[in-house]
Amino acid sequence: MRRVRSMILAVVGLLVVASMVMAATGPNPGSGSTDVRFFNFSDNTATVVIDYINESGTIEATRSATVNSKGSYDFLAAQSGLGDGWNGAGVISSDQEGASVAFVYWVNGDSADGTTAAAYQGVPQGATTLYCPSLAARPNKQKSLIAVQNADTGTAEVELNFYDRAGNAWNGNPVQASIPEGASRTWDLTELSLPTTTPPGDGWLGSVQIRSTNNKRLAAIVTMFWRQFSSAYNCVSGGDTTIIFPDVKRRVFNGVWRQYGGNVIQNLGNQTANILVEVLDRNGNVLYNFNTTIPPLASRGFNTRFNADAPNPTAFHNAMGNDFNGALRVTSTNGQPLAAVNNGLTVIAGRQRASTYVAEGVNTGSTTLYFPAVYRIVSGNDWARFSAIIITNTSDTIANVTLRFYDKAGNLVLTDSNNQIPPGTSAGFNTRFGISLDNPEALGSNFEGAVEVISDQPVVGLVNTNYPDQQATYNAYKR
Repeated sequence: MRRVRSMILAVVGLLVVASMVMAATGPNPGSGSTDVRFFNFSDNTATVVIDYINESGTIEATRSATVNSKGSYDFLAAQSGLGDGWNGAGVISSDQEGASVAFVYWVNGDSADGTTAAAYQGVPQGATTLYCPSLAARPNKQKSLIAVQNADTGTAEVELNFYDRAGNAWNGNPVQASIPEGASRTWDLTELSLPTTTPPGDGWLGSVQIRSTNNKRLAAIVTMFWRQFSSAYNCVSGGDTTIIFPDVKRRVFNGVWRQYGGNVIQNLGNQTANILVEVLDRNGNVLYNFNTTIPPLASRGFNTRFNADAPNPTAFHNAMGNDFNGALRVTSTNGQPLAAVNNGLTVIAGRQRASTYVAEGVNTGSTTLYFPAVYRIVSGNDWARFSAIIITNTSDTIANVTLRFYDKAGNLVLTDSNNQIPPGTSAGFNTRFGISLDNPEALGSNFEGAVEVISDQPVVGLVNTNYPDQQATYNAYKR
């Protein structure tokens, strides 16, 4: 029977101490472990296997599970059978269709409480060329790890070409590697001797193109580290001429910053991109717009708190005000493909957390989405974990959307229908506060499972997972 494979780039194992992290220039995230959730969205029971593969391409451990239709299962690092200090990747295979997401937890690091979290989705196929639009190498302040996995058969010959925010190629290009089948290779950018750029003036900011020179399919993720938080995102195989950031915030109350973020856009084309940037409220109204340019392979950052690459940063910020929860729409008016990510930061009760998502193109929508990991968990009088789902209508017609919540056993717990999302706008569905959900209490106080989204128009989506002191975001799986 045909098996569906999903690449999970990860450092896995209980309290993994990754030497590449500990030996490099900070910030130091501590030691990490990765749990993987698999959601069987088929109508049949699935037999699911995860192989843990070391950097030499050897399978060091295998775990399996039987998962009900519409059910989900957690492959926990603590149950992987791998020892402390193991570093590698994972491949999930199933005899039924499904989706996966990885949650990475870091402990004993530089953050105030020593813990941070991140999430990213499993990659079903891979691509021969990938782009990571937002990277950093700022010693002791901010840095990126790039993990590249061979998602094909045989050895993959890989090269990485780095570009700063102005589109200038690094004189150390290309960085080359041979990666065995199923294995991964990770680069800590603070170890590459990348030059200081302006911005930021205290390190390097830029992007990377990852290419297989022998046409092997690859998967890649970026893990971003700051001193107080971490995040992760999937690198993309291509771009679109119109990109939507569905979850953009600028919130400052009584002089205290609560939420803000950096919106980074890369021009993947070979010509300068002329772009139109529009600031939208949740109803799709344009509050402000401006035009600017991005040279080939360069990137621009539109931060909602700090200096932005807008022609008039003050006007850009003033248009959003101090309690903004909306979106950005970015259009290449001369047809150059764009790719983008959002690095969002939240401060609650003095605790900082971050998350990153891929801003998706309007031509990448689907009528069926899956979120493998959604939560509504209360511990005593405190919220232990809840989810905020955001769905964006990428069409020019009203989208009628239904959300179906399944527990881990595959039972349908809640159907939320009759949701209408206007063209080009986003809707939020919050399991704690009940935003847009008719009856979130039906999920109870200990729900963890998955969500299936059915729409009569193409949509894209993401979900924010909120913990008391952490946050993690991943993009929806599109069928």
